[in-house]
Amino acid sequence: MSSFVSKIARFSLLAGCVIALSGAPAAHAAAPPPSEGASSSDSDGRHRNLTSSSTYMPLPPLMAAVQSNFRSQGLLQIEAGLEIDDPRLRRRVERYMPRLRNAYVSALTLYTGSYYRFGEVPDADRIADLLQEATNMTLGQEGADVLLGMIIIHSD
Repeated sequence: MSSFVSKIARFSLLAGCVIALSGAPAAHAAAPPPSEGASSSDSDGRHRNLTSSSTYMPLPPLMAAVQSNFRSQGLLQIEAGLEIDDPRLRRRVERYMPRLRNAYVSALTLYTGSYYRFGEVPDADRIADLLQEATNMTLGQEGADVLLGMIIIHSD
């Protein structure tokens, strides 16, 4: 019975691991209220902005499998976005989005396979560094800053 309670406590700890992290002060600002013409997907919480900054570009949720003992143990889910001041770079990011998503999934798979040990709290700093490196390498330049909004481990 205590093993069961321990598993529940560990699941609660991991499922509740929500980490707010930003590289810019604007990320702490509240999102603007939805406009009256907003679609239902915006009003139900999906695609919410982490900041009210006009230079912020939200990313679709990023996910990677978490494995331990040669079997799937759960799923790492991250909500993030990019802070891009340069309008030309913003257009380039929009064109490169499929490549960026591939780089992000590869970086998260590297994290879950090499750095993350199942049952521990995810390392937001390492994840942010890996995603920033993937962004810079894919775009071939700096200027698009990764902002993490939430990191969750969903256990099987």
